[in-house]
Order: sequence, then structure tokens, then C-alpha cells
Amino acid sequence: MATLSMTLRPAQSRTLAIALLIVAVALGLALLIAPWLVFHRHYDAAIDSMTDRLERYRRVAAQGPEYRKALDALRAKDGRRFFLKNTAPNLAGAELQDMVKAAIENNAGRLTTVSITTPRDDGRFRVIGVNLQLFATTANLQKILYALETQQPYLVVENLRISPLNGFRGFKPAPGAEPEVSVLLDVVGFAYAEADKK
Repeated sequence: MATLSMTLRPAQSRTLAIALLIVAVALGLALLIAPWLVFHRHYDAAIDSMTDRLERYRRVAAQGPEYRKALDALRAKDGRRFFLKNTAPNLAGAELQDMVKAAIENNAGRLTTVSITTPRDDGRFRVIGVNLQLFATTANLQKILYALETQQPYLVVENLRISPLNGFRGFKPAPGAEPEVSVLLDVVGFAYAEADKK
């Protein structure tokens, strides 16, 4: 450097010194300002991301009253009426048994045996079932099945086996009398697996 300044004229030397000073100051400022700019860019990106998220949340929140209104309309339809009232398996089984018994007796059927099956869970719901045997004419059996499947809460006939009572060859019923059949069937209803938490 000393040899370089001896060969330069004093004006050139001053210009070079000023240029080196400007470069040194610029590097110093760059070292001081660069982290600030990086942080500034990072926080700008974070602010933009949060602003975008906030706008999405505001749009979702603006739909809240509409969803509340739809939920209230759904609650007004009372979806629970399609399920057994009791949630405890033994009480729901007794409720189902009473409903099936009433449907059979109101349609001239004769109930011989009835037993509650083991409840099974199906998602949020519990399937409650009864096995039963009854005697009825074909016309009355049709009425019984119709009564079971059209009432509320909904009941479903899962298995059905019909056998004639007098199944021997050559049997002819008395004139004007319709023969009875023996019916084995499984009827299920649905209950909530646990009490509704409102």
C-alpha cells in the first residue's frame, strides 16, 4: 500500500482514501442494516400470514348465524323421535318389548315368547333387539309387520321365519277360517349409546 501511495498523486490518493472510507462505511452499514432487513421481511411475511388467517376466520365467523339457524331448524325437527327414549340397554329393551307386544296384540296376533337380545354398539348408537315367536293369520301378520315398521321410533324387522301350524299333507282349514302361521322374528330399534349432552 505504501508503494501504491508513492506512485499516486496527492489528489488520486485523497480520492482513493475517500472511496475506501465510503466502502468501509457502506460495509459497516450493510452489516448493521442487513439483519434488521431480514427480520423486517420475516415479520412482514408473518403479518401477511396472520392477516390472511384472520380474514378466513372472519368469513367463517360471518357464517355462524346461518349455521346456528340451520342447527335450530334441525333441532326443531326432533330427530330423537326416531330412537328409543331410554339409553340404558335394559330399559331400552323393555321399551322395545312393550312396543312390539302392543303391535302384535292390537292386530289380533298371539305372542308366545319374547326375549331381549344382547345390545350391540353401532357408532354413536346402540342396537337393541328382541326375538319373539307369535301366532297370527296371514292377514294379521301383514298388519303386525306394517305396524312395526311404520311407527316411531323406527323399528326394523331383521329376521323373519314363517311356518304353517298344520303343515301335514292334506290339511284343509275349516270353511271361512283362515289358518294361522307360526312366526319367528327379530325386531331391532336404535337408542343413543349414551345420554345426549346438550
